[in-house]
Amino acid sequence: MPDERTFERGSGANPTVDDAAWMILGPALRGETSPVLRTDPTWTREAARTLRELITGENADTGPRKFVTKLHDQLANASNAVIALAAELLCVQVLPLSNITPETKRTRVNTVLSWATPPLRLPETVDEGLAAGGTFHGGAGFNIRIWQQVVWLTYFVEEWWGAPPEERDRALLDPWAFRDLVDRVQGGWEPAMRTSLLALVWPGYFDSVVKDADRQRIRAAFAHHLPTGDGSGASDIDYDLWRIRQAIQEVGQPRVDWYAEPYVSAWGGPPFARKVGEGRRAWLVRTGQGGAQLGQRWRNDGFVSVPATNLRMDLEHATESSIRDAVDTGYPHLDYAQRLQLTQADQAFVLRMGVDDLVLAISDESAHLGVVSGETSWAEQAGSRLRRAVEWIPDSIAKSDLPEPVPGMLDKQGDVVDLTNALDALAALAREITDTAEDAYAVDDQPTPQRPLALSIPPVTDNLVADLHMPRDVLQEWLDVLSDRRQLVFYGPPGTGKTFVAEALGRHIVGSDTNQLRTVQFHPSYAYEDFFEGLRPAVENGNVTYQVVPGPLRTLVAEATTPGNESRPYVLVIDEMNRANLAKVFGELYYLLEYRDQSISLQYSSDTDFRLPKNLFIIGTMNTLDRSISMVDAAIRRRFPFVELHPAVEPVSEVLSAYLERQGSDDRRARLLDTLNAGIDERDLQIGPSYLMKSSARDESGLERIWKYDILPLLDDHFYGVRTPEQIRAQFGLDALLARIGGVPVGPVDSVLDSKVAVELAPAMGDEEPDGS
Repeated sequence: MPDERTFERGSGANPTVDDAAWMILGPALRGETSPVLRTDPTWTREAARTLRELITGENADTGPRKFVTKLHDQLANASNAVIALAAELLCVQVLPLSNITPETKRTRVNTVLSWATPPLRLPETVDEGLAAGGTFHGGAGFNIRIWQQVVWLTYFVEEWWGAPPEERDRALLDPWAFRDLVDRVQGGWEPAMRTSLLALVWPGYFDSVVKDADRQRIRAAFAHHLPTGDGSGASDIDYDLWRIRQAIQEVGQPRVDWYAEPYVSAWGGPPFARKVGEGRRAWLVRTGQGGAQLGQRWRNDGFVSVPATNLRMDLEHATESSIRDAVDTGYPHLDYAQRLQLTQADQAFVLRMGVDDLVLAISDESAHLGVVSGETSWAEQAGSRLRRAVEWIPDSIAKSDLPEPVPGMLDKQGDVVDLTNALDALAALAREITDTAEDAYAVDDQPTPQRPLALSIPPVTDNLVADLHMPRDVLQEWLDVLSDRRQLVFYGPPGTGKTFVAEALGRHIVGSDTNQLRTVQFHPSYAYEDFFEGLRPAVENGNVTYQVVPGPLRTLVAEATTPGNESRPYVLVIDEMNRANLAKVFGELYYLLEYRDQSISLQYSSDTDFRLPKNLFIIGTMNTLDRSISMVDAAIRRRFPFVELHPAVEPVSEVLSAYLERQGSDDRRARLLDTLNAGIDERDLQIGPSYLMKSSARDESGLERIWKYDILPLLDDHFYGVRTPEQIRAQFGLDALLARIGGVPVGPVDSVLDSKVAVELAPAMGDEEPDGS
């Protein structure tokens, strides 16, 4: 230890923060008037004890509200001195943090000061310090543990003023004496807050390196700068780090920053703590046989674990193969499938989980979020030998409140499950249930999107009603069904507008971005590999290989689940669904059509659990003429609500009349269609209205072409072998039907409007080919 003498306080990495901290801490430690309260000291044993009693014990608020919200109620009847102390302690806690914006720091502290009567304000120097950018990245821990750190500071205040005056005087003159007094603080060990306080009071001697693992690694990497025989095994790590910095700090150069080059790569700190190419992840870790009791220990003691009861290996040099060998050696009594599960869990826990990853634990119907804060280590306790330190968010949430896509991923097998596809949603949730809007839960400089908004289908618009010529309440009912079930099938004879209606609803759902709407058409040779994913040949370096290639559904799901798109609707229209072998096309996706909140393993991507997101809507069409829907797989019928579109049933039966009325045309085409269908006995052979809604149907020559090339060939096919072409034309020919409805020939234009206006008013449905729709 250094000789007893008077030390200069010194300067740290950010002098503005040092000055702001000392404006609060100097008077506080000397017992002088508070620069915030301006009338009396605030750092007194009485005020500290009162503040702690107001926020702990019987007054503790363990609900899901944020810290400052809870603190407001707890300090409702507190004196100005206690309120000022709370604000000053929050200043000390947040001043050095570089991962909190100045706006958030100021808002947090000034909000507390506003509760005083009259409201208090910060000195300009302190306000400048809050805006100065901080000195270290506090990670998630300094957001998650605000309450605990403030409570620890109240214990420090009591310890300080409980010490003899000569000891306090010495601590104000000697950094090591101050450190020794701080280390006597009882009432909850907060090592990060302890180190931060040391650096604020004596910035020239203590570095803002608050993670113990980082401190240990820095000392080990630079131990050669310590005197011979006094290396990294020394017990006083604070003193060792100071001596190392003294040895390598060049005169006149900026202060050594252990998190910057060339130092950070030497001791393997961030970003070197992760392998190249690895990003932040999220994990579900199960308690297994430890149950709720083990989960409670995790949260109480700040760790997460896997059993590893029989595992023996060198963690520092662990590889996938060494972990696999260790599992095979330690668990020979298990079969290969069980050993494989253990191997995968241990490999994920040791090799892929990293510091700052999010971790989720489920206990009964509650979910708990935390942030990994330490490397893998061994513990002696059976059932939780392999551990990582975790900063747990104090407030739990209901399992049912977990955001998408988390619920569908909870059924994945294994004790350690990769939830990285839900990282953004979990990061947003972590911010939501803590006292900060800061993104302490995401990789630096890569902000996480806000938690997705709830997905909703817009209500029916006037334009949709006008385009489809159908009642608003019917269209709204279909949209409501889609909102509830996420999928729907329109079925009926040709010409009833099935495809047109499906795509119109799809465009209405997705809005202006039609890239979120896709249409595919099934046919007899269509297969799972075409629709979802399958192996396709590829040539690489002259060699033929096979790669898994996504189909339209997999591609659309990838877009729908891209971070930021969770609240945007996507629609897949499947035309002519019943022409394909649906059991073959959908495969294991049948399960997901019914259980959108679940996930399954895939045929060609067995290492990936797949789910159908709730923002994907599927609208199918089935032509009852091509293939009776009675032959459709019963599993599909259970999973899709079926809506009939039939010429004789509302709303289709009124579509042509509504269309003609909107055009200002008479009802001759509607009467013509009714007469035609009245002569067709078989229900599924009747003709839909879209044939007579084409623009060409407005004059005689166009109507004749429709009859000659669309309707009569269809009827020839319907009645093949039953009636001759002559009989069909005698009964269903255009002239015969016109005579039946009054014998009035069709003129050049059957509208009272001129042809230009008629064309302008005609909706797209009238120009669609009725090929099976």
